[in-house]
Amino acid sequence: MSRRTLYGLLGLTALAALARFATLDLQSFHHDEAVTAGQVLSPNLGETLDQVADGERSPPLYYVLAWGWSTVFGTGEVGLRSLSALIGMLMVSAAFFAGRALASDRVGLAAALLFALNPYLVWYSQEARSYILMTLFATVAVGALAARERRPDQRSTWLWAAASALAFVSHYFAIFLIVPQAIWLLARERERRLSVPPVAAVALVGLALVPLALIQQGSERREGFAERPVLERVGEVGLNYVASEDPDPLSGGPQVDAVQIGAGAAGLALLALATFLLVACRHREDAGEELVRTGALRLAALSLVVVATPALIALAGLDLVNPRNLLAGVVPVLLGGALVFGGLRGRIPALGLAATAALFAAVVLAVNLSSEMHREDWRGAAEAMGEPGGVRLIVAPKNGDDPLELYLGAEKFEGKRFDGGVEAEEVKVLSTSAPLAVPKVLEPVGSIRLPPLFQLASFRQEDGVRIAPDDLAGIVGGRSVTLIQRP
Repeated sequence: MSRRTLYGLLGLTALAALARFATLDLQSFHHDEAVTAGQVLSPNLGETLDQVADGERSPPLYYVLAWGWSTVFGTGEVGLRSLSALIGMLMVSAAFFAGRALASDRVGLAAALLFALNPYLVWYSQEARSYILMTLFATVAVGALAARERRPDQRSTWLWAAASALAFVSHYFAIFLIVPQAIWLLARERERRLSVPPVAAVALVGLALVPLALIQQGSERREGFAERPVLERVGEVGLNYVASEDPDPLSGGPQVDAVQIGAGAAGLALLALATFLLVACRHREDAGEELVRTGALRLAALSLVVVATPALIALAGLDLVNPRNLLAGVVPVLLGGALVFGGLRGRIPALGLAATAALFAAVVLAVNLSSEMHREDWRGAAEAMGEPGGVRLIVAPKNGDDPLELYLGAEKFEGKRFDGGVEAEEVKVLSTSAPLAVPKVLEPVGSIRLPPLFQLASFRQEDGVRIAPDDLAGIVGGRSVTLIQRP
């Protein structure tokens, strides 16, 4: 690696760090992150692993790392998310080495640039969950396989096996990226004998996870994402790759809709440009361009398999297609873009790379500036409620249970011990619309808007009134939860 290339990689790593660490505390924990911080992680590692088995849908590697990390940095937004931010920053180096293995240092730097700025990767580099860890190992696996293709070497094959196994132990959906690569290795007849042991090792790791996966799948959890059509969710994945995670497509205000439409259209235009460049070079007798074309087609096929396979399985009856589960599919997409725009010579490919980086940077900036593109602001809602003067009951959307428990130190108002009700002085109703039906014994004392999503209504009874869980059912539309908070 030349000194110039090294400096370029260090600069892009610093850019990735800035994009991830500078705004770690900008957004509230969302539901799943609050589960990580408030329920899964405990002072005892054994208890943490028990929580993973009982309540999670992911393998344990991330939670083991997060447990150790949180003992030093805590479970606040910055402390806990900084682990994911570090992982996201390391992805830049992994992307560089993958790009270099695919073609050259130039392609490696192009890959590092796209990975540093991609808004979907930035989003999950700021989330206290396992998705970005899986994606890091997926990137290493693709790079190791590319290195093996250019120079057959058992070290590269075993690196692929190690990265693939670690991806499996990070998230089950890594299977859709790893299995096609394993099939590719075994299909190479000349080297099949050497490929069998590494592939078998990865398969053994996958099989060892099956009992845990069955236990986790057997737990009673409602799959809210399955209420939407599978193809709609698959289309959302493609949009998220260029437009980040929130909100759902075309569900925000005019400015946010414009960002999503513009990003989607620009992404399609860049895809069309990359396709055009590949078609244009197909008849040229240039070894470098042939390497780019072959590599890009293989990466395109891999990205298609990563997304299409779980979608087909969902249509067959086993529906687990949550768009975030397909995050690893962005790896071959970005590497393919880097290979075409960084590997082909000329002004047009260079402009394509610059345009892609500019698009990603613009979306990251938009996410930071627009609260509509943030996670639900449970922290802000908790702060708006203030300190309780007496026993307080809080009615909120169902997915607010764990975040509000974490931020307010509250507990769920349910179970036999509350059947007789409690003497409460105050009720807060947090919803996306006005309360529908409030007990008449409560006096309204005001309502405030908490942009962009929530409305907070307050009710009091100075002398206190006995309220049971059933008395607060149906106050807000949809599924809700009631919490109790004491001074």
